[in-house]
Amino acid sequence: MLITDVINELYSHIHERQPTAAEVIENRQQFKLHAAKLDRQKAIGKLIASLLLSTEFAYRNEFGQGKPDEHGRRMMPPRDASFALAYALTDASPDKELIQAVKDNQLNSREDYEREVRRMLERRDQWYIIDENVQATNLNASTTNQPIRKLRFIREFFGYPKAQEVFKDDSRFGAGRHEQAVSRLIDEADMLVEHILENDELVFEELLTTENFFIYHSGDNKAMADGSGQLKQVFEYFRKLDWQNWTPDNIEPHKEFLMTIWEFRKTRGGDNKSLLTTLKRLMPALELHFSDGQSNGMPYMKMSMGFWHGGNVLGRTGQQMRGEQVTSYWNLDWKTWDYPAHQPAHIPDRKGLLTHPAWLIAHSQNLETDPIHRGKWIREKLLAGTIPDVPITVDAVIPPDQHKTLRQRMENRTAEAYCWRCHQKMDPLGFPFESYDDFGRFRTEENLEHPDNLITEAKRGETNEFGASLSTYKTLPVDPSGFLEGTGDAKLDGNVEDAFDLIDRLATSAKVRQSIIRHAFRYFLGRNETLSDSGTLMDAEKAYVDSNGSFDELIVSLLTSDSFIYRKSNSKE
Repeated sequence: MLITDVINELYSHIHERQPTAAEVIENRQQFKLHAAKLDRQKAIGKLIASLLLSTEFAYRNEFGQGKPDEHGRRMMPPRDASFALAYALTDASPDKELIQAVKDNQLNSREDYEREVRRMLERRDQWYIIDENVQATNLNASTTNQPIRKLRFIREFFGYPKAQEVFKDDSRFGAGRHEQAVSRLIDEADMLVEHILENDELVFEELLTTENFFIYHSGDNKAMADGSGQLKQVFEYFRKLDWQNWTPDNIEPHKEFLMTIWEFRKTRGGDNKSLLTTLKRLMPALELHFSDGQSNGMPYMKMSMGFWHGGNVLGRTGQQMRGEQVTSYWNLDWKTWDYPAHQPAHIPDRKGLLTHPAWLIAHSQNLETDPIHRGKWIREKLLAGTIPDVPITVDAVIPPDQHKTLRQRMENRTAEAYCWRCHQKMDPLGFPFESYDDFGRFRTEENLEHPDNLITEAKRGETNEFGASLSTYKTLPVDPSGFLEGTGDAKLDGNVEDAFDLIDRLATSAKVRQSIIRHAFRYFLGRNETLSDSGTLMDAEKAYVDSNGSFDELIVSLLTSDSFIYRKSNSKE
C-alpha cells in the first residue's frame, strides 16, 4: 500500500474526512523523516500519534467562515455544522444523511439546519443510553425511541438517576433488596419521561403534574397485557381442581392447555414432572393475586413465574423482570396489587417527577429526607435562583431529638436570622415533600426512628399494607405546608398546603418554564447564555408555547437560532 493511501485511511478513521493536498504532502514528509530512523511500522505509528495529538482530534472546530454579516458574524462551515448538530442531539458523529448534506452543499442556511434537526428528531432506529450505575437501557425495546440527549437532558435536569448513589439500608426498606429495586425504579422513571417526550405536548407541565406512572412494567403494553391475562386464565382453569395432591400422571389431561398457555420452551422440557412442579409453585402466587377479586395478574419472577410467556416477561434490557419490590416505594404490595397491564397508569398520592420515588430518594439523606436540598433544587432549577455555599463558620448539622420530627428539628436549627437568610429560600419549598419518607413512600405520620420510640421490631413474614416488613415506632403527624416565593406572579406566590399545591403552582409559572428553557439552552448549545442570547431564549419560549408545549419545537428553535448557527471572532480584523 502506498504511503498516500495510508495517510488517506488514517484521516478517514481519525478525523473522519479526507486530507487536503497540503496535508498529504506534509505527512509524506513526516513519514520519510521517521522512516529514515525507524522501521516502516514504527514510522506509521508516529504518524498516527501526531494525528491523535492534533488540535482537530482533541477539539471540534466551530469557527465561522466566509463573509461576515452586518453584525460581524459568520456561519460555521458545513462540515463543522454537521458535527455540531450531530453532537447536540446524539453521542455519535454525523450520520450518512448529514454527511451527504455536506457533500451536496446543503448545510448553508437556517432552513438546512432545520431540515436536518427535524429529521434527526424523527429518527426511530437504535438509540442507547448507558449509565454504569443503572441498567443499560435499549430505548428501541421500550415504548418509544428518543434521541439520546433529549432523555439525558431530563435525566440530568431532575437528577433522579442519583437515587442509586444514595445508600439505603435494606432493613429500613423492609421489602427485599433496595439496590435491585431502585435500579428498576430509575429505569421506569426513564420510561415515563420517554412517554411524555413521545406525546410531545405540554412536556414541562406533564413532567411536573402527571398522575400516571410506570410500575414494574416492560414498556410493552401488549406483551404485559398478554402475560397478565394468561395468568388469569391459568388461575381460573385450575382454581377448582385438586392440583395440590396431583402426581405427574394427573397432569396429562391438562398438558395441552399448559403447553399452549405457557408456551413452554424446549430448553425447559415440557415433561409432566416439570409442568407439575411449575404449576405447584405458580398457583399459590396466583391465589395471592386474585384472592381479593383482582382482574389482572402481575408477571414477576417469584415461584417459577420467570418461565412465563415464552420463557419470561422481557424487561427493557432483554432480561427477566426482577425487582417486583419496586411496588413498595409506591405504597403497593406486589403480592395483592390489581396490576394495570396498560401503563402508564394512575397511582394515588402522586403528581409528577417531584413525587416519583426515584427523585425523592435521589434528593434524600441515608436515613432521613432532605427538605433543605429538595428546596434548594426547586429554587435553583425551577425558579432560577441562587443559593450561596454554606459558610465555613456554620456547623450545618441538624441536632438529634427523638421527640421531634425532622421538620421541627430543622425549624429550631435554622430560626436564627443568620441562618434564615438562606434557609428561607429553600426550606419552605422542601417541607411540602415531607409527605414522603426517604424511600419516597407516601405518609401522613413520621416514624420517630429511635430505640426509645420502638414499639415492635420487624418480624419475618409480617408485612404492612405495602408488603414491607418494618419495625413500628412512635409517630408524629407530618406537616406538609410550605411557602412559595419567587415566581414573579402574585397569584402563585404565597402559602401552599402540600406538595400537590406547590407543584400545581410551579407548573403554571412562566418563571419555571423560562428557567427550564434556560437550562435546555445550556445543555444543547454547550455553553451558558449571555445577554446577546436573550432573543434566542425568547424565541425558544414562544416556539414552546405556540406549539402547545412541544419539546421538539423548542429544540428546533434553539438549534436554528442565531446563537447556534453563527460565530463571531473576538479578534480585531
